[in-house]
Amino acid sequence: MFGSLFKRSKDNQPPEILGLTIGRGITFDPIALRMLPEDSLLERPESTLMITAQGHCDLGEQSHMHRFYPDDDRFLIQFQGGDGHQNERIDEIMLWYFYDVKYPSGDGEWNSLKQAIRQTTFTLEGEGQDYRFERAWFDTSNAPEDPMTYWEEVCDDRSGAGKRRIFQTAMLFARPLKDGKDEMLLINMEEPENAERSIAFMIGFPIERHNFSV
Repeated sequence: MFGSLFKRSKDNQPPEILGLTIGRGITFDPIALRMLPEDSLLERPESTLMITAQGHCDLGEQSHMHRFYPDDDRFLIQFQGGDGHQNERIDEIMLWYFYDVKYPSGDGEWNSLKQAIRQTTFTLEGEGQDYRFERAWFDTSNAPEDPMTYWEEVCDDRSGAGKRRIFQTAMLFARPLKDGKDEMLLINMEEPENAERSIAFMIGFPIERHNFSV
């Protein structure tokens, strides 16, 4: 339908996915973004986002995740599906907004958050009010569940040079909005090799292929 979604690049270059890769821009349909309910915590991109870095995660069981980091560091574009290189299957496209990023002061704070995301609910602190999310992964379980863990390989250059790796511990939550759809909260605990640990709280919105152009 979309032609070749994945194009095998030369040497170690990151693949193009739906034509998107480092150095290219992605523009979202403003009408689609305006359809977000007023109670959504997601901010809307106001212009074309230029991709400055690209990440890849092999999730196992023939599942791959590609992430595109734009010049506006409030956002992340994520494609999931395919075999990482040539498969034309795209199962999910998400626009993520970095609601908050924290840098834990020590192991106590880090381990406390790791325990909190194992629970069936998570309360996200906001300005003037808090927001309660239900666990979306393992949603049929009423017991604490271990979060997902995976490595992401990120490069900042179209040639594929200068790659770095980040070990991530993550759990996905959701809450219903006024339009009946769910707003997603991804809590990502990141441990880069040779860099400071951080915890990202990302608000997600699924988008369709026709909602953006490259």
